[in-house]
Amino acid sequence: MTVGNIMKAREELDMLLWREFQDGLTILLDVPIGLYDRNGSLLIPASKESSMCSAAAGHEKTAALCAEQCRDAIACAIEKKQIYIYKCHANQHVFAVPVFPDASVAFVIVGGKVYLEGGDPLQGGGLKDFYRAAADFGFDDDSVKKIKEGIKVASSKSVSALPGIVSGIAAPFLKCLYAKSDHVISAGAADTHWFKGFYALEQVYKSIAPLFDKEEIYDSVLLSCMDIVGAERGSLMLLDNKSNVLSIKASRGLDRDVLDNISIHLGEGIAGGVAAKGEPVMVEDIEHEVMEHRNMPWYKTKSFISMPLRLDNRVIGVINISDKLTGGVFSKEDLLLVKSIANYASIALERGAYYSMSEELKLLSMTDALTGLFNRRYFLERLFEEVERVKRHNEKFSLFILDIDNFKAFNDRYGHSVGDEILKLASKIIRDAVRSIDVVARYGGEEFVVLLPHTSKGESLVIAERIRRGIEEMKQAGAVFRGLNPLKGTPTISVGIAEFPGDAETIDDLVEHADKAMYAAKRMGRNRVVMYQG
Repeated sequence: MTVGNIMKAREELDMLLWREFQDGLTILLDVPIGLYDRNGSLLIPASKESSMCSAAAGHEKTAALCAEQCRDAIACAIEKKQIYIYKCHANQHVFAVPVFPDASVAFVIVGGKVYLEGGDPLQGGGLKDFYRAAADFGFDDDSVKKIKEGIKVASSKSVSALPGIVSGIAAPFLKCLYAKSDHVISAGAADTHWFKGFYALEQVYKSIAPLFDKEEIYDSVLLSCMDIVGAERGSLMLLDNKSNVLSIKASRGLDRDVLDNISIHLGEGIAGGVAAKGEPVMVEDIEHEVMEHRNMPWYKTKSFISMPLRLDNRVIGVINISDKLTGGVFSKEDLLLVKSIANYASIALERGAYYSMSEELKLLSMTDALTGLFNRRYFLERLFEEVERVKRHNEKFSLFILDIDNFKAFNDRYGHSVGDEILKLASKIIRDAVRSIDVVARYGGEEFVVLLPHTSKGESLVIAERIRRGIEEMKQAGAVFRGLNPLKGTPTISVGIAEFPGDAETIDDLVEHADKAMYAAKRMGRNRVVMYQG
C-alpha cells in the first residue's frame, strides 16, 4: 500500500466514523452540527441543516455573506483557542468549537443555528429576528412559512450551554480518532484492533440518540456501558436533588426485588461518595482497596467501576459496573470508555426527561390556566406574525379589547371564586362567538383580546356585538356559580375595536387605539362596542 493510498484510506475511515458520530450527536442535541478544517473548508456537512441556512444557500449573495462570516468565526475560534458564539446574517445564534489534535492540526465544529427565545416578542424575541432576516433576504410569503416550520428557538441558557456540551462530548472523540489514525499509518496497515473501541462507541451513540422514552434510555445506557467493557452486572442510579437520595432506575444481573427498595443518600457508600464528589472510582480488588466492602457475596470478581453522570456542573446520577465476564479486572481503557458513554448519556437522560414533559409544557406555555384561552405571550407572538403577513400581502385585520364591566364589584360582593366562574363563563361565550381562524386570549385580569384575520373594522362589528349580547344574556342561575343565589346584576362588557393598518402603523399603536376605544365605551355607559376613530 502506497503512502498516498494509506493517507486516503485514513481520511475515509476518519470521516466515516465522524459522520456517523455527528449524526447521532445532532439527533441528541436537536441542532445542526458540521465539521470544518482550520481554513474554513467544510469537511462534513451538517447532518440536519437549519431551514434558514438551507434557504439562504439558494441565494448567491446571501450564501456568500454567510460563508464569509462562518470563515471569520472559525478563524477567530482558532486564533483565540476557545469557543466562539456569534449572531449570523440570518440572526441565528451559532457556535464554533475549536479542536486541536496536535500542534499542526486544527478542526472546528460549527453548530447551533437557533433563534434566541425572548419573553415578549415585541421586545426582540426569536420570531422577530426571524422575520427581519426573512425580509432582508427577500423571501416570499410561501418561503417564509416553510422556513418557519423548520427553525429552532432556544433559551439563552441553552445557547450558552450547547457549545460546552459539544466540546465535552465531541472534541475528545475527534482527538482520539485522529490519534488512532496516526497509529494506523505508522503501522502501515489497518489494524482493526485499534478501531474496535471506536466502532463500539459509535454504535452506542447511534443506539441511544433516537430514544426519547426515559425507561428505554435507562436500559440502553446501562447495557451499552456493560457491553462495551464486557461486564456481567450493573446498575444505573439517578439522584433526587430534593431528597439527595440515589435510587435505581435500571439494573442487570442483580436481584431487582431487593434493588427496588434500595435508596442511597448522598455521600453514603461507594455510589453515594461518587455522586457527592463527582469523580469516578475504579477498583481492581475491593478486598484490599475498600476494606468496608470486603466479603460482599454479590461480587463474583473483586473489580468494579462507579461513574458519575454529570450535566454541566451537577451530578444527576451514577452508573455502577461489576463482574467482568473474563474474570479479570477493569482497565483504565474500560474507565475511559464508560466515561465517554456517561458524558453522552447524561444529555440523553436530560433530553428524555424534557421530551416527556415537552407537550404538556408547550401547552402550559401557551394557555391561561384558569380560562384555557391563549395567554398574553402567545397572543403577542401571533399578533406579530399577523402584522408581518398583512404587510406582505397588503391586507387588513381587526383587534378587539374586551373588559368585564365593574368586575371588582362582583369580586368584592361574591368573592374570588365567583369571579373566577364569571371569567370562565365569559371565556366560553367569547370563544363560541368567534370563528375558528380567530385568536382569543386572556390579556390580563378581566381583560380579553381577539385577533380577527382578513377582517375589516366594520365587518368585525357583527362579531363584537354577538359577544356583547352573549355576555349580557349570561344565565343568572345559581347553579352556574357553584350553587350560590342568582347574582344581583348581570355582568356586561365594554369592547374597543381597531383595524390594522387603517388605524395604526405599529403593533403598539394598534393595541393602544383599541384600548382607547374600549375606555370610550366605558365612558359612554358601558355594555357597548366602540370602534376607534382616529
